[in-house]
Amino acid sequence: MDRVQALHLEDRSAFAAFSDAWETAHPGLRFSLVHGMGDETLLHADFGGMKVHWLYEGGGEVFLPKGTRTKEGDGDALPASYRPQPMDARFAELLECLAAQFGTMHPAAQAPLRAILDRRRKDAYVGDCANDLWKLAHTPRPWAKEAEVETLLAALLLQYRAAGYSVKQEDSFEPVCAGDQLITAGAETLRVRGRFSCLCIEKKDRAESHIPAAMRLKYLRDSSGGCNFDFDPFRRLPLTWHMNLPGESGDGINFVNSHVVNIASETSPTHVHPRIPIGGGLAQNECYLVLDPDTHGINTYGREPHLIVFPDLGDLRRFERHPLRPGSFVYIPAGTGHRGMDAFVNVITVPGFKPHNEFYIDQDIGEQGGGTAPFNAGLRSLKNYSALGELT
Repeated sequence: MDRVQALHLEDRSAFAAFSDAWETAHPGLRFSLVHGMGDETLLHADFGGMKVHWLYEGGGEVFLPKGTRTKEGDGDALPASYRPQPMDARFAELLECLAAQFGTMHPAAQAPLRAILDRRRKDAYVGDCANDLWKLAHTPRPWAKEAEVETLLAALLLQYRAAGYSVKQEDSFEPVCAGDQLITAGAETLRVRGRFSCLCIEKKDRAESHIPAAMRLKYLRDSSGGCNFDFDPFRRLPLTWHMNLPGESGDGINFVNSHVVNIASETSPTHVHPRIPIGGGLAQNECYLVLDPDTHGINTYGREPHLIVFPDLGDLRRFERHPLRPGSFVYIPAGTGHRGMDAFVNVITVPGFKPHNEFYIDQDIGEQGGGTAPFNAGLRSLKNYSALGELT
């Protein structure tokens, strides 16, 4: 699995070959497809593990019973049948202290903290702030002028997982569409009716999920960054990286991440995730699952989506251009330079978007690409944190 593979999910034989090769290289992790044909479909884990289903075509309704807990609602408000859980007293006090000390923090740390504080709803907290903590972790320390405030910020990493839940008060079906994420684990099942297609991955040896059963894009807040920090910044994270708690090591509870993003060529940097990852754990392999932008009202301005990859970092004159359309699936192994352009994609990363594990190479391409290899000239100033030779 050391080369880029591009296919369309309509090509079942090509996908089956990829899935078999993937599992040989990554025992215990299985890619698959599920299709709903109009009648009710029962989603379940095939091997009793944790199985993530990403809708990429069609839609329908999922049955969510009373008592369902979710971390949605920091985008569009959840339906009236949901009630936010009151904040834990310690977490509420921590947020209040941080809000009072906001002006003493360095500006770079204020942006992620503001996003964290904005999820407060009177005595409740709504949504998942894991991605904002990920951004805080990427901000150079110290985060604050006073050591006491720095300690308060670090305490967020110990308390955030239990915060942000809302609980459903009645049984009902709710809409789902392309881009949404559903999870089953162990013996759990989800009833979904409608015509839809899902790309799935299952971790066979995990019978529980740390992510709610349903994460729907409309109920998630936009979070600029990554491949799109400015231009029409649709970027929503149904399954983001969870920072390690004490006692967790390597990749912790992360085995896969997902974010749905509108990648504009103006803001998309060419980058690489090294074969030997920063911070240990597994190497960061990436997949593009291309979605239809019309599903979420995104204007593509007539642009043609595509992906540029640099398979050999030792020769940046060599590149591949892969055209993309809804239903395209591209596997990008660690150590491969890549840049999505004008594409609306679910970026799926195994084991996840690891902290400090991305290196920008537009400057290197401009200097070494022989004048023919494409690069983002506007982002040459992005700091490349390692010499190119150390990434190969």
